[in-house]
Amino acid sequence: MTRLVDPPTFTDRNHAAIVDSQDLRSAILESLAATPVAEESLRRNVWTFVSAERNAGTSPGPVIMALTDLVEAAKISPIDARQPLMRRVILWCVEAYFGHVGGDVVGRDGDSLGDSPTDVSNR
Repeated sequence: MTRLVDPPTFTDRNHAAIVDSQDLRSAILESLAATPVAEESLRRNVWTFVSAERNAGTSPGPVIMALTDLVEAAKISPIDARQPLMRRVILWCVEAYFGHVGGDVVGRDGDSLGDSPTDVSNR
């Protein structure tokens, strides 16, 4: 089996941690390969992958690049469908790495967490 995306090398990780990282990448690719994309599963897998990478001491940049490579490797078409998905994956990555930051970070496309209806109270 040929890997679509090679994981970065980590000299300070043990073999089990590297295998776990590869398994999480495979799970993300499986979620992306579903038709339609299994977004709930994808979100859980992204959060798990990012949390594992953060706990291993990986800085955010390589984690975002790894996720970008995975989405691009899935060859989701048309590109009009891929771009909003890429934005959501990066948002989930940032949330998993830094915690929920709130706000409308992906624009008014209806897929933003900031676009979710909320009850407003004067109390």
